[in-house]
Amino acid sequence: MAKGKRNKAPGKRRATLMLSMLLLSGGLMTAGPAEADSPSGRQITAYTEVTKWGQMPLRFTVRGQNLSEDIGAEFFSIAGDAAAWGTASTHSFSCGVKEVIPEADGWSLVPDPFPDKYFYVRRLTVSCEADPALGFTLADIGQTVTETADLFTLWESENRMIHAQVYQPETVEPLPVVVVFHGYGDTANLLTYRTAVDWAEPAHQASRPCTVIAPVIDDGMYIGDSTRSKIFTQVLSWIDGMIQAGTADPDRIYLMGNSFGGMSAIEMAEQHPDRIAAVMALCPALNYSRTGMASLPKMVSVPLYIAQAEKDETIPSSVGMQAAEQLRAAGGDVTLKIYSDAEMEAAGAVLGSENTYSFHHVELALLENQDYAEWLFSHRLAQAEPDAQP
Repeated sequence: MAKGKRNKAPGKRRATLMLSMLLLSGGLMTAGPAEADSPSGRQITAYTEVTKWGQMPLRFTVRGQNLSEDIGAEFFSIAGDAAAWGTASTHSFSCGVKEVIPEADGWSLVPDPFPDKYFYVRRLTVSCEADPALGFTLADIGQTVTETADLFTLWESENRMIHAQVYQPETVEPLPVVVVFHGYGDTANLLTYRTAVDWAEPAHQASRPCTVIAPVIDDGMYIGDSTRSKIFTQVLSWIDGMIQAGTADPDRIYLMGNSFGGMSAIEMAEQHPDRIAAVMALCPALNYSRTGMASLPKMVSVPLYIAQAEKDETIPSSVGMQAAEQLRAAGGDVTLKIYSDAEMEAAGAVLGSENTYSFHHVELALLENQDYAEWLFSHRLAQAEPDAQP
């Protein structure tokens, strides 16, 4: 686990900090105190996974309650209310149950499929037609377990103004560092989408071991150019600490981000081109930066990969195309991938900014395979040319 500058706040303040950041994103990871008992003596745990769609429940496990052999999935139903990005209002949802699995000391219920990101759920009711005593609500769920995402540790700067979720594997040699910036308003950055968590998955770590730093940036800090610069400086300070400890490779510092995060990845490379080995910017919001587009020549030495949907409803694809054209004109190494409507639809996106998974979510298509990771890791700061092409 991480050995850099850890969160030094006492437990109460840390809990308050985590709660505040999750509320900013519109969600809570846990539905109650860890391992809380329901009035019936049951212990209910939600096991979730961060998929490319974000945090989704795999199963709800009930311990301390028996399940009759004749009660199957067809007797259960799930309903509730959930919020969404950028709004405090909620909408109703419902879904069926795929499977009910007897356990040695209880039973598990597998939803099929769950329609919303789990951290957005505000009300949840699981009902059993055959036996009402088997039902439960969100308040009965005492713990939420999210594999891989739970391995990240919250770090904060000395002045406690800048925070990041960090995954740092045990290592005896310097490892690459991948800095992943989230989009505007997506402060639940490990749960909103898979972009950061994917790097920490066991299969990924087996082939490309690395440290992952995912800064948590509130909306007010994200808007200001000067505050974004402070974030970049702090991230490099953390990395320098790891370099001094022998756990980070100074020649393999990579930046990645989507939307405002893509803009931030480019800006950080512009401000610190001598430190960054390569940048992957997904639908970069450079039209929201005062200097991002004009400063592109400053990162001419940094390989850049831009990925965007042709019909991105939020950041026009022309923004990414213009950035690629300007950096190439300055002599930069730029790879530009524009996803067609068919490619976005095949990845599960739906055209229209009102849709949860609109064409702005180019990560849905990007994460279909590991080509992006191969491209990023093919570069080293000391190399003039990359090892391989995507």
